Amino acid sequence: MAKNKALEEIKEQLDQGIQEVMTSEKFQEWLRFLSSFHSYSFNNTILIYMQNPSATFVKGYHDWKRYGRYVQKGAKAIKVLAPLIGKKKRKEEKDEKEEKSGKEGKEKKVLYGFRYVNVFDVSHTDGKELPAPAVKTLEGGGGQEEALLKEWIQKIEIPVKFKDTGEANGYYHLSQQYIALHKERSKTQQLKTLIHEYAHHLLHSKGAKFEEEESRIREAQAEAVAYVVMNHFGYETGEYSFGYIAGWSQDISIMKQIGCDIVTCSHEVIEKLTPKPI
Repeated sequence: MAKNKALEEIKEQLDQGIQEVMTSEKFQEWLRFLSSFHSYSFNNTILIYMQNPSATFVKGYHDWKRYGRYVQKGAKAIKVLAPLIGKKKRKEEKDEKEEKSGKEGKEKKVLYGFRYVNVFDVSHTDGKELPAPAVKTLEGGGGQEEALLKEWIQKIEIPVKFKDTGEANGYYHLSQQYIALHKERSKTQQLKTLIHEYAHHLLHSKGAKFEEEESRIREAQAEAVAYVVMNHFGYETGEYSFGYIAGWSQDISIMKQIGCDIVTCSHEVIEKLTPKPI
């Protein structure tokens, strides 16, 4: 009973957190936070952020022990949701003979609920030093950004053209499926525009999930993804991005869906652009 009550409290906290984060200035803070937690589900990024907005790396008690680290006495746990997966028999399409033969259907894994689990941020643990992450901060100067731009263009699967795009920093050509970048913009601006337009390709191209979405939502989605990805790689674009992102709906169900796809799309782009270890 106590566990069920705790689970209900977490779900209430989740709905409250989504409402608070996605419809206020906290949305900007959550996007910055998301650049470190892009591999987590949307719901869990909200839960972690609401309970510990300064968290950077979380794991369960026993997972930390496997890392050679130990949770500090009295450390406050962060409660997140973990899926409950079970097996369910399914009937295959059969003709009358197969039905009469009494063959059992195959089993498949299905989600039948959630449970809460406790995790702890690395700041609440002691022990063995963790491997240092790759340096994220990319200094200016042009050369590094130019090399990164070439690398990212090679990794995405659509053509990129440099041309005069007028007042716009670039655009995604929907019918011909290519990205245009303004040839006179700075390399940093071209990097951010590349991700913004690539997000349009993933989310809004023909047949994509948000193909029919209205323009203001499409632009906010694409810029949110661009901000998360750029922040992950060490570029703070908030001064530009947060002025761009506006007009979000107050409907919490829409916020959940849009938030989920920002997380999913950001994760896909970051995974594609991150150099693979040799």
